[in-house]
Amino acid sequence: MSRLNPLRFLLRVRFSAGVLSTCLAFTNITHAEDAPSAVGPVIKLFKSGRLPPERQGAVVEMICNRGNEHDLRVVFDQLVQPSGFSSELRLKTIGWLATAASTRKVKPSGDLDSLSQLMEDSEASLQLAAMRLASAWKLKSVAKSLQAIATNDKTALDLKLAAISGLVAIEGADSKSTLIDLANRSRPMPVRIQAVTSLVSLDLELASQKASDLLADATINDKPQEMLTAFLDRRDGSDTLALALKDQKLTVDVAKMALRFMYSIGRSDASLSDVLSKAAGVASDPPPPTQEEVARLAEQVIAKGDATRGEGIFRRSELSCMKCHCINRAGGPVGPELSAIGVSSPVDYIVNSILNPNLAVKEQYVNTVFLLDSGNVLSGVVIDRDDDRILIRDSQGKTITIATADIENEKEGKSQMPQGLTKFLTNDEVIDLIKFISELGKSGPFEIRKIPSIQRWHVMTNPPQELTGEVPHLEHIRELVLNSTPEQWTSAYGKVSGVLPLAELRTGQSPSAMILQGDIQVNEAGKLAFALTSSEKFQVWLDDQPMDSKTQFEAQLEPGRHRVTLRIEPSVNESPELKVEISRGQDSAAQFEVVGGA
Repeated sequence: MSRLNPLRFLLRVRFSAGVLSTCLAFTNITHAEDAPSAVGPVIKLFKSGRLPPERQGAVVEMICNRGNEHDLRVVFDQLVQPSGFSSELRLKTIGWLATAASTRKVKPSGDLDSLSQLMEDSEASLQLAAMRLASAWKLKSVAKSLQAIATNDKTALDLKLAAISGLVAIEGADSKSTLIDLANRSRPMPVRIQAVTSLVSLDLELASQKASDLLADATINDKPQEMLTAFLDRRDGSDTLALALKDQKLTVDVAKMALRFMYSIGRSDASLSDVLSKAAGVASDPPPPTQEEVARLAEQVIAKGDATRGEGIFRRSELSCMKCHCINRAGGPVGPELSAIGVSSPVDYIVNSILNPNLAVKEQYVNTVFLLDSGNVLSGVVIDRDDDRILIRDSQGKTITIATADIENEKEGKSQMPQGLTKFLTNDEVIDLIKFISELGKSGPFEIRKIPSIQRWHVMTNPPQELTGEVPHLEHIRELVLNSTPEQWTSAYGKVSGVLPLAELRTGQSPSAMILQGDIQVNEAGKLAFALTSSEKFQVWLDDQPMDSKTQFEAQLEPGRHRVTLRIEPSVNESPELKVEISRGQDSAAQFEVVGGA
């Protein structure tokens, strides 16, 4: 039997997910004439010039994921060619090359200085990606360029922040003096925050002093969360920062903001929590309740708890409950799904779960703490691991990749829900919160809905004037909404009833209109019926088809992801609301699901 030529095989197949695994099996075949590479036949295909454009991405990803330094060089040479890849594939390729550097410790062979060409590109997203790749490769030749970008007051803020991070990755201690300068009071607050964040890995004590000064200058409008995370992710970081803050004067609001952020990411480090609690004027973390206290509180919940008030408490942003838990498939994946927990769990179990979260952690939510060679400490639930890397889901729901070669030690940690989270609540609020959770799934207002509604909404954070000033043209919807990037949106969640309280989306500088979007996954084609209820004036589009201001309409939809876009014109209504229910049309064979998640 003649041996099948892997190159011809690859030219014939379609690069679907199932076929890719078959291709990988062929790439492990080594012939005398092939270079010693895990992706030899794929490299030949890539270099042949006969690869159809629609298959290029799958091949490039395979090379970056499995190739050696010579294979990656082939990809890199194509990447830096002006017409080598499309803009979209360029960005993806840079990400794949960065992953190869961080997890497999592999980068292209030879001189990599031509990456600087991409750092000078007119497209900001490509500049940012190239900076991050230069950081991953620790490319010394771009250090001066990064320093110039970081210290230039005219540089766009996102580029400046990326340049600061890159300086530390590339020059290490040699960038310390630049960071000290950028952390001074004369610099804008976002620059100071990034400089101190980067300084944490170089000089923890100095960074703590700078952070202490920064928090003393901060207002409630500043966002030092990334800086706080850098300290919390560093060995002895929270203790060192706490010591620097001990005699510092913080405003009550800033102390509360920092404290709430700590708890929102599953951290209640005693030393830092005590200092911030004192500055915020709130009590220190209470000890876990005794069995008698649990029983007494459970009796109070049953006797006088108000589930409706409790749902409002559950939805408070400072508690971050929705960031961690799903209800009706909407919310974060960090903790257990709660849609029917009231049916399966007695009240005393729920009391313990909230007030003593470390008492009994389910196996799928066990937290693992990783100490890295760099001195950083990362923690999360392990979702996948192999010889090269470990994937964890952290307390904010983000997936983080850790190279196994970077791990010094790992151990089982505590629950990602921190002890003492209810310190921000009164006793009556705790009772109402537990009552709400204990009613989830039971017959009544908090039962699982029979008619699905959009529960997880995307809200455009800074919609342009073309969308808010007046009812937009269809081309504006296509260009500015349907072709937008994920970074332009934030999440909002409906109540158990399916109602989205629009008042929660209001800010002091709200635009004249809100842009919201919900997703539907159609698995089998058919007609779907949409029912909209809104206290506010609205316009609605299904994909790119305008439905004007219809409260009910039907549409024949093919399999795939479909989007419902609404433009809401908020009034002075005290409690503005929106609800969108979706069902199968009459005699329809459609199979669908409303997309949830974080």
